[in-house]
Amino acid sequence: MSTKNIFAGFGVRSEFVNLIYSELMKREFVSYADILALYCKRPKGYYDKMACNSEPGYGELKKAFPEVLKALEKACPGCIEDNGQNKGKAYKYHGENDDPLSEERKAVVQKSVEDYVAFCKASAGILPASWFSSFFENTQILLDTNRESKDGEMRICSGVDQNLTNIDLLPVFYKAITNKQVLRFDYQRFGQEPFTLTFHPQFLKEYNGRWFVFGDADREPYQAYNVPLDRIVGEVCEVDDVEYIPAPKGFYQEFFNNIIGVTREKDAKVEEVIIRTKSEYQHGLLLTKPLHHSQEEVLPFGEHDGLWYGEVRLTIEPNRELRGRILLYGENLEVISPLSLREQIKEILKRQMQQYSENK
Repeated sequence: MSTKNIFAGFGVRSEFVNLIYSELMKREFVSYADILALYCKRPKGYYDKMACNSEPGYGELKKAFPEVLKALEKACPGCIEDNGQNKGKAYKYHGENDDPLSEERKAVVQKSVEDYVAFCKASAGILPASWFSSFFENTQILLDTNRESKDGEMRICSGVDQNLTNIDLLPVFYKAITNKQVLRFDYQRFGQEPFTLTFHPQFLKEYNGRWFVFGDADREPYQAYNVPLDRIVGEVCEVDDVEYIPAPKGFYQEFFNNIIGVTREKDAKVEEVIIRTKSEYQHGLLLTKPLHHSQEEVLPFGEHDGLWYGEVRLTIEPNRELRGRILLYGENLEVISPLSLREQIKEILKRQMQQYSENK
C-alpha cells in the first residue's frame, strides 16, 4: 500500500509541513513555538511567555509536526533527536542526507506543474488568444487546447471580449520588458495625428478590458508614459542604438498604489474619500467588491439620525476611473467628501440631466 506524501495538499497544514521540514534541514533544534513564530511573523522567543494554542492555525501545526518527524524517521531511522525537555520540547535532524525527502517534494512540484499546465489549457478562454499562442507555440498544449475549443469542451471563459485591437502585441511588449529591449512605433491618440515614439517598455496593466503598456519615452511625460495597445498604428520595431532605461525597483507598485485604473491626474493628491451607501444590499456589495484596496468600513449600514445608510472610506488619488466607478452605481452611492470630488460628480450628473431633458 502506498504511503501518503506529506507534502501533498494545500492550505495551512501544507504550509506548516514545508516550513517545519525547511527548518529541520538546518540541523538546529526546532520547537512548535519556533515554527509558529515564523508562520505568524513573530520574533523568536515570542511564545516563551505567550500561549501558542490561542493562535489561528495551531491545530494544524500540531498535526503537521508529528507527520514530518515520522516521515523523516522512516526515511532515515534514528535521524531525529529531541532536547529532552517536556515544556518547550524541540527536535533536531542530524541525518547524513541534506534533503532526505527530496523525491516526495519533487513529486508534489511535478504535480503542481501538471495542474498549472491543465489550468493554462482551460484558461485559453480567459487569456487573449495571441498571448496563449505566443507562449505555447509549437507545443502539444496549444494543439490540445485548439482541439478542445473546436469540440466545445472549454470549461472557463471571461466576460471581457479579448478580441481587442492590437491584442496580439501583448506578448511582444512582455518579451521586450523581459529582454530590456527598446521599441519604436507610431502612436495615435484619439482624434489626433500619429507620431513616432521611442519607448522603453517597463510594465503591462489591464484595466476594464483594455491593455496598457507603461515605460520611459522620448517625450513628456518621460517617465511612466502610458500607451494603450489599441492606439498603436503600424509596425513595432526594435531599436538597438538606444540604451534601455529600466524602471526603479518597486516604481510601478508605488505608482498604482493610490489610484484606481491607470490615470494619475495633474496636481492630484491622496485624499480621504467618504462614500455613503444607500441600501443594505449595496453596502454589502461594496464590502465584498471594494473600489480600492484602501477601502474600509467606517459606518455599518443602519439607521443614523433617522436615515438608513452606511459609509466607507478610501485613501486615494481621485481620478476619472474613480469617478466612473462611483457613477456606475447610480443613486446607490453618494460622495460625502472631499467637497471637490462631490462637486465633480454633481457637475457630471447635471450635464447628464441636461442631455435627457432636451427635446429630441
